[in-house]
Parts: sequence; C-alpha cells; structure tokens
Amino acid sequence: MSDSPNKRDQLLQRFDFAQKQNLDLKEEIEQYAKDHDAFNTPFMEGSTFNTVLKTLQDERDLVFNGDNRKIILNVDQHSNELDYLITKIEEQINHYGEIKMGLNIYFKGIN
Repeated sequence: MSDSPNKRDQLLQRFDFAQKQNLDLKEEIEQYAKDHDAFNTPFMEGSTFNTVLKTLQDERDLVFNGDNRKIILNVDQHSNELDYLITKIEEQINHYGEIKMGLNIYFKGIN
C-alpha cells in the first residue's frame, strides 16, 4: 500500500481544509465588523464586509457542505474530475488567504 494519499483522499483533505478556512475567515471577519461597526464599510474589490460575509456563507451552503463531502467520500478515486476539483479548491484556499491578508494588512494593521 502506498504512503501517498490517493486523489480522492487529496480532494477530501483540501475540501476539509477549505471548509474550515471558510468558517474561520467568516468568524474573524464577522467579529471585526461587529467590533468596529464595519458591516457596511468597503472591504475589497468593491465589496463591503456584509457582502463578503454573505459570499462566504453562500460558498459554505453551496459548496463546502456535508452533502458534497459525502459525494467526495463515495467518488471513484480514478475519476478524471478529481484533478480539476483539487485545483479549483486550491484556488479557493488561495483566495481565502488573500482575503485574510487584506483583513490583516488594511484593517488590523498586521504585516
């Protein structure tokens, strides 16, 4: 048996990481907005804190949910779609990192 995870396991790991990152980021942005009464303050790319929070919640509801996790658990590990899905989730993880960096640099003053 190989020590490296198969594609399905890689997808599941990234899915779980992105799901947690989504929740953590949503909570951090929401707390900042509450603490600074900033829900209607511009955040990034023309979005307010409120719209960013709504987008994160929508992503959680539509993508990073229990039903999709079950689908991943049952998908054929040799499916041609796995590489594409892994790439898409990695792009989302990177985007979450950009959002967090924007929050830290522009609003919290953390470099």
